[in-house]
Amino acid sequence: MEKGKKKVALTFDDGPHPENTQKILSHLEKYGAKATFFQIGKLVDENPGITAEVFNKGHEIASHTWNHPDLITLNADQVEEEISTTQNVIKTVIGEAPVHFRPPYGNTNESIKEIARGYGETEVLWTVDTLDWKSRDPEAILQIVQEEVRDKSVILMHDIHRTTVEAVERVLKFLDDEGYEMVTLRNL
Repeated sequence: MEKGKKKVALTFDDGPHPENTQKILSHLEKYGAKATFFQIGKLVDENPGITAEVFNKGHEIASHTWNHPDLITLNADQVEEEISTTQNVIKTVIGEAPVHFRPPYGNTNESIKEIARGYGETEVLWTVDTLDWKSRDPEAILQIVQEEVRDKSVILMHDIHRTTVEAVERVLKFLDDEGYEMVTLRNL
């Protein structure tokens, strides 16, 4: 990491995806970028090799619950189960527990944050929502980043959409041209 350089954290939710995650990894590699992948526990369990590859390439694996429920509709025991089972599968696959957690849909409250903290996970939302899940338009995704990115922004994307894969290369080129260093949340 370069001292004094503008930094941004690219984050990808809802994976690992059997094809798209690896395509995103190759785009990140091309630009020397690192990212944080908020992964769904059940998909980590189904695709442990992809999660291991993401981690082994220097990216951060973070928790995005076991099966992506709206946590504010669950009781405390159910929230704890979503967090603990995801943490366990990630730890089994990469050898360390996640330190960051993102609630699905960004829906959270103090009780959810407290449960996550009890597992050593800090809740992180985002500052730039690309709305990639909604637009499915690489140009629209890039435009949001161009308009909203600032030093220390946390950019939200989803590695489950083919159109996001197309947008990532454009976003990386823009950020690189603007002098941003793309880092994991741990390094932001």
